[in-house]
Amino acid sequence: MANLHGYGEYQPDYQQRRQQRTLQDYFGDSIKRFPFIGAQVVKTNPRQMHYFEMLQNNYFPGYKIQSVTTLAIFVYTLLFTLCIFGGIEKQGQFLEINDATLQSHGGLVTNQIKNEFMFQQLFTSIFLSRDFYHYFCIVFFLLILLSSFEYASGPIIAISLYIFSGAMGALFGSSINCCTDLIYLHANTAIYGLIGAFFGCIILNWCSLEVLNEMRAFLCCFMWILLTFVLVITLSALNTNHNDKYGQIGGIITGFFLSLAIVPPMNQGSYEDKAKIFGWTFLGIFAFISTLMIIVI
Repeated sequence: MANLHGYGEYQPDYQQRRQQRTLQDYFGDSIKRFPFIGAQVVKTNPRQMHYFEMLQNNYFPGYKIQSVTTLAIFVYTLLFTLCIFGGIEKQGQFLEINDATLQSHGGLVTNQIKNEFMFQQLFTSIFLSRDFYHYFCIVFFLLILLSSFEYASGPIIAISLYIFSGAMGALFGSSINCCTDLIYLHANTAIYGLIGAFFGCIILNWCSLEVLNEMRAFLCCFMWILLTFVLVITLSALNTNHNDKYGQIGGIITGFFLSLAIVPPMNQGSYEDKAKIFGWTFLGIFAFISTLMIIVI
């Protein structure tokens, strides 16, 4: 009689087999330190959310109103509004800002970097938008990419990745685009830096992801496909006014090395320590070469 139990005390075997293990079951709370994926761990009943909450939960799960992402969007919106009042191209795209306004608000001109040492343009050019479509795309990618890194690594690391990837990419692009008066905007460069940072997070957490090889293989394949697509599109584009494809490549490189250096890993070990040393070393080499090319060429 001691082995007899009431109906429903134990689940049938087939129900136990149907229960799927979540990422938190495999990795614990450390998975929350991985961008994009970590924010998806929090389970929410969709029936308790309204429509816009469901959109945020599916597309921007790491976004919060009180965040550095919101601050960055506010800065882009403010500068874009000021540029509209400064002057737009009447024959251009919808709300396309004219070159004089972009230059007066901090657009990057390579000759001014090289000859007048106006290195502040490396940073100011990150926050300028060419037209409304460009502004909309930047805000969209901020909600996806920057909010994910902010959720996983914190606001300081997230905004550092964004700004320094854009600035270093702009420096690298300027070292190649020497002796020109074209105006370049580097918001895309900073976005490319976050893409490179995500690839760096995969390498940084490579040993931690060994617990679930299927996921590690999927992330690796996904990133190689994404990087191939991005590089083909970027390198095939013309290096025209406002668009600096070499700066975008520099943004990916900087984001990759910088993420290895400053992003906290899921678990700390000897591999992660070596990855951080590797990141700091090659980030310094890349910065030194870019600066040297600006001076010499």
